[in-house]
Amino acid sequence: MDDFDDDEWAEMQEMYINHTSKELKNIKENLDSVAFDSLRTFGHNIKGSGGMYGFDEITTRGAAIESAAIKENLEDIKSHFDALEVFLESKL
Repeated sequence: MDDFDDDEWAEMQEMYINHTSKELKNIKENLDSVAFDSLRTFGHNIKGSGGMYGFDEITTRGAAIESAAIKENLEDIKSHFDALEVFLESKL
């Protein structure tokens, strides 16, 4: 981002990764009681925000989670959650 110096940008990315990681962990811990619409919203939100922070992988996973939630495909959601978790952990 042009408005931020490198350190500020790195700090913003770190905050985004930490927030997304915590949100994912919370959802995974309560997955049996989370509505598909909430899962769709989570996927939609990270689909939109991932690229904004420079993380195309998050955008890709978000789109896949959103799509799987629309289809109510819990196995696909779990698979994408696992892959997203690996990616997020690699950035921490």
